[in-house]
Amino acid sequence: MKNLLIGALIIFAFVAGYFFSQKYNLKVETKNPPQVIPTIFPTIKTEPLVGNDSDEHGCKGSAGYSWCEIKQKCLRIWEEPCDEISPTIIKEKTEDLKAIIKQLLINKYGQTSNGLTITVSKEMGEYARGGATEQGGGGMWLAKKINGSWQLIFDGNGVPDCGQLKTTYLFPQEMLIGVCD
Repeated sequence: MKNLLIGALIIFAFVAGYFFSQKYNLKVETKNPPQVIPTIFPTIKTEPLVGNDSDEHGCKGSAGYSWCEIKQKCLRIWEEPCDEISPTIIKEKTEDLKAIIKQLLINKYGQTSNGLTITVSKEMGEYARGGATEQGGGGMWLAKKINGSWQLIFDGNGVPDCGQLKTTYLFPQEMLIGVCD
C-alpha cells in the first residue's frame, strides 16, 4: 500500500506541475539569447527605364525600335520586316514619284503636262525606272535619289551609258534588265 501511495503522489506531482506550468507559461530559456541582426536593405540604383530614349524619328532604340525609311515609321524588324510595303503605301509613293518625274521632264524639256503620262515599272529604294508617253511618242526614264531628291539619270528612246549606270550611279542589276543586257 505504501508503494501505491508513493506512485499516486508521483503522478499527482506531474499532473500538478503540468497545470502549474500552463497557467504561468513557464519556459526554459538559454542564458545567451540569439542576437537579432537588423536587416539592411540594399541601395536601389535608379537607371533609365528601357524605352526611355528616342532617336530623331522618335524611335526607342533600347526597346528595339528603329526607323524604317521605306514604311516611314518605327518598327522592330523581327516583328515587321522593313522591306515589305503595304499596297496603300506603294500606291501613294508611286503617285508621288510619278508627279516628281513628270515635273523633272517638264523642267528639262520646257513643255506642259498636257498629255504627258508617267508610269513606274520598278522602284527599289533610291532607284526607279519607268516610261513617259505623250502625244506623238514616248520613251523610258531612269532616276536615282541623290541627297534626298529624285534626279533623272536617263530619259529617251536611245541606249543609256550602261557603264556609267553601273559604276557611277551603282544601279542594281535588277533595274537594268532589258536595258543593259
